[in-house]
Order: sequence, then structure tokens, then C-alpha cells
Amino acid sequence: MIRTLLVFLLLVRCAFADTYHFTEIRYSDATELSTQLEGEIDFHEHGLDIKYPKSARELKYKNNTLVYLEENKEIALEEVQASQIMQYFDVLILLHNGDESELQEIFEIHNSAEKTLLKPKGTLKYYIDTIELFQEQKRLKRVKLFLKNNDEISIDIDDEIR
Repeated sequence: MIRTLLVFLLLVRCAFADTYHFTEIRYSDATELSTQLEGEIDFHEHGLDIKYPKSARELKYKNNTLVYLEENKEIALEEVQASQIMQYFDVLILLHNGDESELQEIFEIHNSAEKTLLKPKGTLKYYIDTIELFQEQKRLKRVKLFLKNNDEISIDIDDEIR
């Protein structure tokens, strides 16, 4: 199990470059609609930045502070919404950094040939039901989150920028 987890962590670390293009599909159970967004994610020392160029939106997360911009103007988010986004970003950063001990503290990890399933422990389990990680040719290609409100977020990694 530990050996499999170490291989997985190395793959995640390699697959998550500092910056890459992605396609995100969000399914809302309440509206039964899906939304597709294309963007870039950039990991940096104290957080990450996500840009959605087509819609002129940007999220900046640094030192536990979230800033949401539309057309370069800061937009206030509700506290609950901001908190959930920051927890989601913390998970992405954790996967990017590949900290094995922290992953084991926060998730139950189940590996199979086609995917790795992460079941949250602690407070994260109140927002996220499961996370699926899919690999293709030893590279992480998709992260799929199943949220407690029956919404889903699927992130397909298109290509690395740098």
C-alpha cells in the first residue's frame, strides 16, 4: 500500500507542473445543468492562481486569503462560498505538493488499476464525498470531485505550460 501511494505521489508531482491548461466541467444537481470552463492554474509557494481567460475571471489564493476578480475588479464572495473554495484549493495544493503523511491524515486512499479514490476524513467530509484521480500513461489526467450536495467538478488536465 505504501509503495503504491509513493508511486502515486510521484506521478501527481510530475503531472502537476507549476502551470498548466485545464478544462473544468461543473455539474449542478440543483439546476441539472453542466458548465464547461477552460483555464490555467498556476501553483506558487504560498497558494495558487486560476484564470478563466474567456470569461475574464480569476481566483487568487495566497496565505489563506482568497481574491475573486471579474474584469480585473474584485468581487466579494459570501463567507461560506469562500470557505468552500479555499478548502477545494487546499486539496489541489495538497495533491500538487504530494505530502504523503498529510494525504494519509486527510484521506482514506483506495487504489485500483484505473483510478485512485480518496475519501475525506475530518471536516472536509462535510463538503466532499469522494475524489477520483485518473491516470493515463502514468500521468494524472483527471481529478473528479463528488460534493456532498450532489454537485460534481471534473478537471481534465489538457497540457503543461511550464
